[in-house]
Amino acid sequence: MEREKKQVAVIIVLFEPNKAEIAKASRLACRYHGVIVDNSLSPAFISLPSHLMHYIAFQRNMGIAEAQNVAMRYIIENTTATHIVFLDQDSDIDENYPDAISEAFDHVNMEVPQLAFLGPRIENKVSGREYKSVIHRQQQVTHNFILRRDITSSGGCTTTAIIREVGINDSQLFIDYVDFEWGWRAQSKGFVCGITPDITIQHMIGRQTFYFLGYTVIISAPQRYFYQYRNFLWLLPRCYVPLRWKVNTLIKFLARLVYFPLLVKSGRLCWRYMISGIAAGLKPSNQGQQKNIQ
Repeated sequence: MEREKKQVAVIIVLFEPNKAEIAKASRLACRYHGVIVDNSLSPAFISLPSHLMHYIAFQRNMGIAEAQNVAMRYIIENTTATHIVFLDQDSDIDENYPDAISEAFDHVNMEVPQLAFLGPRIENKVSGREYKSVIHRQQQVTHNFILRRDITSSGGCTTTAIIREVGINDSQLFIDYVDFEWGWRAQSKGFVCGITPDITIQHMIGRQTFYFLGYTVIISAPQRYFYQYRNFLWLLPRCYVPLRWKVNTLIKFLARLVYFPLLVKSGRLCWRYMISGIAAGLKPSNQGQQKNIQ
């Protein structure tokens, strides 16, 4: 794609942001077109400092899936954007980042024409260690592209053309595995997803991380385990969800039921959310809800 024809739109999802995160969103809003979607109970902005970005305040938590869906629909229906960059409020990036990751997408796309989504290397902002699976070996396809089966949306880039073909998020998932499910769905349609080692962002997944026998254990807020267990059960019947992920996640989730109440701070509360999630996950889901876009 020719550089002069590329137009980048940025999606930022907020949830009870602090002053530094509001300031960061304000700076990006002065430079890029796109949408800021606010899931906070009280709006973070009365008005944006720029007219480049559109601001949507739900005044309740609609989940990251629906927040991104609303933003994607707005961009596709109301702008001429060719690329969309997804940002979280707490990711450490500079103001040139959306340009950098969208340019990296185009460079990789020239060698990998079936590219659907390109993310950065994501490092733990506290430890500096890269987040990556200990189960799946990295497959470096080109010098600037590493194939990833399970893709994280934070800091990633796709195109509006890809979204039209793959669809938007499955909003019923609310938060956990939203980006994984989208990536697997894209792969089922013949696309690939991955990261570029040329771009790195600092991010924090979960509330804390500890390392046990070389394995990374991420501890999330207790209520997140409801969505993780529920969504896992909802994703199990879907044929495009990788079998290996299903098996590995099942083993991990069964182990958590045993050791969380014994070894993890607030582990008993987490355990109760896990059980609630299992109960909810055994009820039928509306598979495919709100995934298409006109």
